[in-house]
Amino acid sequence: MPEASAVASRVPPSKALRGRINAVGAAVFVLGLGVWELAVRTGLLDFAYLPPPSDVVVGLGELIETGQLQGALAHTLFVALSGWALAGLLGVAAGSVLGLVRPVWRYSMASLEALRALPIVAFVPVAVLLYGFSARMEIVVACYAALWPILLNTISGMRTEQRLIEVGAVLRLSRPAVLWKIRLPAATAQIVVGLRLGLSISLVLTLVAEMVGNPAGLGFLLVDKAEALQPAQMFAGVFVVGVAGIVLNALLMVAARLAFRGQLNAAGEGG
Repeated sequence: MPEASAVASRVPPSKALRGRINAVGAAVFVLGLGVWELAVRTGLLDFAYLPPPSDVVVGLGELIETGQLQGALAHTLFVALSGWALAGLLGVAAGSVLGLVRPVWRYSMASLEALRALPIVAFVPVAVLLYGFSARMEIVVACYAALWPILLNTISGMRTEQRLIEVGAVLRLSRPAVLWKIRLPAATAQIVVGLRLGLSISLVLTLVAEMVGNPAGLGFLLVDKAEALQPAQMFAGVFVVGVAGIVLNALLMVAARLAFRGQLNAAGEGG
């Protein structure tokens, strides 16, 4: 088994990523697009504002040609990644303290559970009142949304199995050594899962904030094209949002595997 894991660790990340691509799933997706195109063209799906995929491609080209897509995408990615990065720093730091120091968890548990129970979307109007229609408002919303999965997964990961702690005691490791050599490596997989979930939620809430708050980014682009009765361009924006989420998740996993080789079996299968 160690030899197999060593061989797997020498596989280039690009080759490993190609190996994870689901060819059958991609074929089904393409087939679905073909069925959609045929159903709209033949009138089987008779909706006034449902364009066929070919028109969506034309709408995507129009958005690129006018430069609207590039500006909106850059704004949304900047906000979502900024909020997610801030949530990552706060979530891992606070989660480590809450997971390691039992009294802190005991006295803060009720407050955390009450805040976590609040629907995240309900926080958007509060952020608008506090920060106005601005990118800062979006970043605050994205950070608040992404914080919870990162925080909770870090807390769970830091509560290492007792047998590992006993190993540290047998080896006479100091508390800082136990933290760096046992607890953090054991928590890495769950922290990465939290970061993956947080990244997705950050992107979603950024779009929501742009739809109802700050008139910028892909969220506002979707609403604007819907109100302008340009469904092809609106669906093109939806397509770009989906691709952006897939690409961001893939890049995060590649970076995590490069940084934490051999520790992410659980994270790679989960989330």
